[in-house]
Amino acid sequence: MNTQSTTRTVLQQWVRPLLVGLCVGVLCCTLLLLLAALAIRSVEIPRAAVTPLATVAAGIGAFAGGLAAALAAGRRGLVMGALCGILLFVIILLAGLARATGIDPGYAAIKLAVLTVAGAIGGVLGVNRKRR
Repeated sequence: MNTQSTTRTVLQQWVRPLLVGLCVGVLCCTLLLLLAALAIRSVEIPRAAVTPLATVAAGIGAFAGGLAAALAAGRRGLVMGALCGILLFVIILLAGLARATGIDPGYAAIKLAVLTVAGAIGGVLGVNRKRR
């Protein structure tokens, strides 16, 4: 019986908040990338601005995911947000590998740092948010 309560506790404390944060982060990132694609299509934006625009959209998604994960967990906001950002990076990395176009290691390292920091900031703000 102790194993069952331990498993439930791990699921409640770690897995569920991370899944909530990851879903929010992916949804937010996808919506922002769709808006960015619409802006690129309708307005003449230089080709060099596309990669930073995608990084900003992913960073905002990681922030929203970290915020949601911390709100769902209620504590450990820094860790929850950073883990959410890292998991979002892994999903983006796997999507990039699925395209089979190759991934620039320098760009991947920058994106990992941006997503981890943005998720951690969102997590800290989510835990420190005033309750009504």
